[in-house]
Amino acid sequence: MNQVIKSRPSLKSILKVNSSNNFHFFFIEEAIKSYAKNIKKDTFPKNILVLGASHVEAETMIKFPFEKIVLTGIMPADKKTLEILQKDKRVSYEIENMESLSYKSSSFDLVFAKEAVHHVPRPILAIYEMLRVTKKAIIFVEPGETFIGKILTKLNMASKYETNQSGNLNIRDNYVYRWNKQEIIKILNSYYLESGYKVIFSSCWMSNRYNIKVPSLVKIFNIFGWLASFIPYSEGNYLTCTIFRGKDIPK
Repeated sequence: MNQVIKSRPSLKSILKVNSSNNFHFFFIEEAIKSYAKNIKKDTFPKNILVLGASHVEAETMIKFPFEKIVLTGIMPADKKTLEILQKDKRVSYEIENMESLSYKSSSFDLVFAKEAVHHVPRPILAIYEMLRVTKKAIIFVEPGETFIGKILTKLNMASKYETNQSGNLNIRDNYVYRWNKQEIIKILNSYYLESGYKVIFSSCWMSNRYNIKVPSLVKIFNIFGWLASFIPYSEGNYLTCTIFRGKDIPK
């Protein structure tokens, strides 16, 4: 039987986020810790594949007892990541297209991606690939789609497209694909059928999407965002999804 579990970060943990850097590290640490709570203590994954990785993922993943950490991206590793590669022999970096990963099926215990899936033209295919190459589970953190979010998008208060990194606001970088729980369940049902998967959804409203810079305002927004996450169909602008794969996943 398939399981679907809904949760949200604690207010205590959210209040630790007071800057952009805190925001990025928060989601990675929160996701891995949540995953660890849902497995037996002696079954922590030996290896992890991280898609769309930067030094943020590298710096965070080395805090956990993985034996092998494979970081991937479509561009060469940044300077800070290269420094970590030299210091920690568990870590490697490879160029990969997450829509068509070169790895064999069930190659990794855990596959992780933070704000990476919506950067590809076919995000659902990327999810399929993550499920294919994992033995146990996948975790992805992505923009969430909610009723309130749809209103904000219509009012141009939430971005439909991310702007190009050059700073030219007239150049589109990529479409911001927002996920909701119902869509992910439909994707899993179409792919797994009835295979006994388990899904944990964690939603919250985070100030980073609105580029708030003042630490005190970040905390105030996040407090109101945490309270707003209790409103049905408006749980948050961010969604962390952990999927423990079923038995009958296609090869």
